[in-house]
Amino acid sequence: MNRGRWLRYGSALALIAALELVCRLGWVRPTTLVPPSVMIFALGQALSDPDTQNDFLVTLGSVAITVVLSAVLGVAAGIVLHAVPRWRRAAEPFIASYYALPLFALYPVLVVVLGVGTSPIIATGVLYAVMSVVMGTLAGLDRIPLVFHKCARVHRLDPLATAWRVLVPACAPDIAGAIALSVGYAFVAVIASEFLLASRGVGHAIADAYDMFQTARMYGLMLGLGVCVATINIGLGRLRARFSPSAT
Repeated sequence: MNRGRWLRYGSALALIAALELVCRLGWVRPTTLVPPSVMIFALGQALSDPDTQNDFLVTLGSVAITVVLSAVLGVAAGIVLHAVPRWRRAAEPFIASYYALPLFALYPVLVVVLGVGTSPIIATGVLYAVMSVVMGTLAGLDRIPLVFHKCARVHRLDPLATAWRVLVPACAPDIAGAIALSVGYAFVAVIASEFLLASRGVGHAIADAYDMFQTARMYGLMLGLGVCVATINIGLGRLRARFSPSAT
């Protein structure tokens, strides 16, 4: 293990120890913040409850569907925009300002159209996550050498075969990085949506614990959610490393 990794782990442990000390000394109110050890204990208690286990499964399932839909739609849109420069030039101002738009304001409309349940939550997640995949796909396609396109024409591949056999494999590292980024957007959108009208999910459980002044349970659920996100990101990072040219 290199020195930088030791330094990161040591800094993280020092921050956790400092937080534990601050809470134990009573410098912050227990209704505001609880020690990390209490968070871990509360998480263990929460995970022993079948309802909480189901909440995590519901949230992770919604995020998984969101990421898959965002990946498919984002890669397809990126390929189409790259193949038709006129459409890309027309869409570039919208792409550049996409995340400045109040996308979450569309959630009530999605509830009216799709009904109450996981469908509007997934739709909101796709709205947030898909554009990162589009931009990543475009960036990857822009770096593909022209010889790849000439090779596809020599082999008389149709546009669909060219995209599937040549373009997507050639920019796989960029697409994998964009999908990894979309996971973060998907979690943010899904959890935020569950805060509002959902009757299930980790977001609903956190909001319910907050309303019931169950501070330890609230932080425990947030800790569990953070561990899930970190684990998924680490796994995606390793998967992306396998797609990188240096790995081959």
